[in-house]
Amino acid sequence: MELLRRRYLSIDPRTLGLFRVALGALLLLDLARRASELSLWYTNAGLLPNHRLLWRPDTPYQLSYLYSLFTEGQVRVAFALTALVNLCFMLGYRTRLMHGLSWFALLSVQTRGAILANGGDYVFCTLTLWSVFLPLGARLSLDRWIARTREPDAPEPQPVVSLAALALFVQLSVIYFFNAVHKTGDTWREGSAVYYLVHQARIVTVFGVWLREHAPYALLQALSYGAVVIEYALPFLILCPWFAWPRRLAIPLIWGLHGGIALLANLGVFSPTMMVFSLLLLSPADWALIERRTKGLAHVRERLQPAVAWLSQHTPIWPATPPSKLLRGLRELAVLVLILLAFSQLALENRALSSIRHDQPSFVRGAISYLRHNQGWGMFAPDAPREDMWLVVDAVTASGEHIDPLNRVSSSVADPSLRTIPARLGQSSFFCNYTVRIPHYGLLQDALAEWIFQHHLRVGRFDQRITQFTAYAVEQGSPKPGEPAPTNVRARPILSRRSQH
Repeated sequence: MELLRRRYLSIDPRTLGLFRVALGALLLLDLARRASELSLWYTNAGLLPNHRLLWRPDTPYQLSYLYSLFTEGQVRVAFALTALVNLCFMLGYRTRLMHGLSWFALLSVQTRGAILANGGDYVFCTLTLWSVFLPLGARLSLDRWIARTREPDAPEPQPVVSLAALALFVQLSVIYFFNAVHKTGDTWREGSAVYYLVHQARIVTVFGVWLREHAPYALLQALSYGAVVIEYALPFLILCPWFAWPRRLAIPLIWGLHGGIALLANLGVFSPTMMVFSLLLLSPADWALIERRTKGLAHVRERLQPAVAWLSQHTPIWPATPPSKLLRGLRELAVLVLILLAFSQLALENRALSSIRHDQPSFVRGAISYLRHNQGWGMFAPDAPREDMWLVVDAVTASGEHIDPLNRVSSSVADPSLRTIPARLGQSSFFCNYTVRIPHYGLLQDALAEWIFQHHLRVGRFDQRITQFTAYAVEQGSPKPGEPAPTNVRARPILSRRSQH
């Protein structure tokens, strides 16, 4: 029992501290990439206005403070405050409070732009939720350094024992296991999955384009098979109850797998999220190894000591007492409830568990939707996509010019006459997801039309007002291995409007 407790239920406080710093940096990175397209996705003048989303929502269970904000100025203030909260969390200042606020802010920005999300966003939100139940400020934090300044003889924090640790280890394993078992299609059996991945113009990176033009097909096959092998191996390495080396090996494998994915394709926060959460696999044995080979953080603490002393003197006392048995019990009960919710959703969303699929009560569906606690894991499964898609807008201005206002802000190519897909579009992950979903969202197509007709207001030129436009979904099959050109190229109009003014 002691082995199981030490292996599955406990995490070293130093691990939690390092993880907090990385998670805080990731939260700031995610917020920054959203802020770069803030007016498009989070204001009523953009492509996802509040009134359109709330009039006929995809789900009745939505929780986001951003639904109360309408203008760019309001949202910028909210993002600035969120960035401050994330920074305080990263530094470990008022850690528990800032941790909860950071998670709620992440939940809010994802819910407000749900059409923009991919599997990586769900991974980010779910794993961050599990971490809320762990004391991430116990080490490597301003909270800890302030406490040591006030109480120099205070004992060092002991390993944290919680069901939340087990939940995180199992969640990481579940993600890799089901991503692997669901890869049953031809592209994975033949080893062509990475080949087709780098032919997705919406998501391929500059390096991905170079690789598809210069790498031999055998190398792309090896990368495809290697990805599946790693995904199958990781659950066993993470959950292996013996020795320190399996988890130690899992960390570079995760970084290698997701670093490679990030080099080839723009999938948003998916790769950095998995890399950050892999840090939770660091054990006390790993820290002992690190301390033997480095001088630790003593010199850093010495340099920061004056600042920490100043904070200690000028900061109101924050209760540092450990939670009572009642609070610990309630915390563990909350984790247990989340585990049960996750298992129910796991059975519902994963084909490999279809034998235990069941009807969920409405309160379970509501809780999972509110928390974005989804558990469907099948990235590029059962096959990698062999079809590509792009949205082209052919808009006519009052001066008779044909322009594409959408791709002017979303893509590296903005030619309204094109009816084929360029080699690389250079879109953000948000536009990647918006492009493939908007043809099926009739209500949001009205918002797209309104946004297109406001083009002259955004550019400040009345002669650029748009009199009519047609939006085309341009689709094509990726070229098969050994073939030079895409197949079945077609363009179909999905939206056409004429100005009423």
